Amino acid sequence: MKKIFFKALAIAGIAAAANAHAVTDPADDFLAVYTGSHTAAFDVLSADVAYNAGTNEFIFRTTAAGDIAGMAGAAYVFGLDAGGSTNAPFAGVGLPGVTFNTTVTLRSDGTGGIGGGGAVSTHIVGNEIFSTISASLLPSKGFAFKDYTWTVWSIDSRVAGTGRLADFAPDVNITVTAVPEPETYAMLAAGLGMLGVVARRRSRKQA
Repeated sequence: MKKIFFKALAIAGIAAAANAHAVTDPADDFLAVYTGSHTAAFDVLSADVAYNAGTNEFIFRTTAAGDIAGMAGAAYVFGLDAGGSTNAPFAGVGLPGVTFNTTVTLRSDGTGGIGGGGAVSTHIVGNEIFSTISASLLPSKGFAFKDYTWTVWSIDSRVAGTGRLADFAPDVNITVTAVPEPETYAMLAAGLGMLGVVARRRSRKQA
């Protein structure tokens, strides 16, 4: 019975701390309606939006199949559902599950913005583009920050209409990732310690 308790406690600790993950997306899966550049920078491979309650900030990140910096026309639009009424403008291209009422755009020239205005700092390293934004700049419309949902799509900003829509990841909204707080890291350490105790007890019994 004690063995089961220790294992359960260890697994609970690890599961609570290891909840951060990025959404992955297949390579070369451009939308059929896309008429822009098929350069690798427009092909999204992974993405994540995380909320850090400790700093009250959102972290936006996208990884493309190729280098991003300076790629003409490349931009990555994060659609956020902050609660309340939303837009669902992509049903016509087979993506009815993409809904949002706030957007964050990160561009390959190192600029970024929120909705129709409000510049944000954007960073690019190779094929990754990311930005950290205060939650105060993305006010709730009904949801708690940790309950916002999101998706991201790459666009060729030189193209008009739906022809600019290159790649979505994911194809439906998902909830933001919660950045583990210090207490959670402590729980992870405790969980790993418990697994070590269980392993040592088992090895002693087998000896």
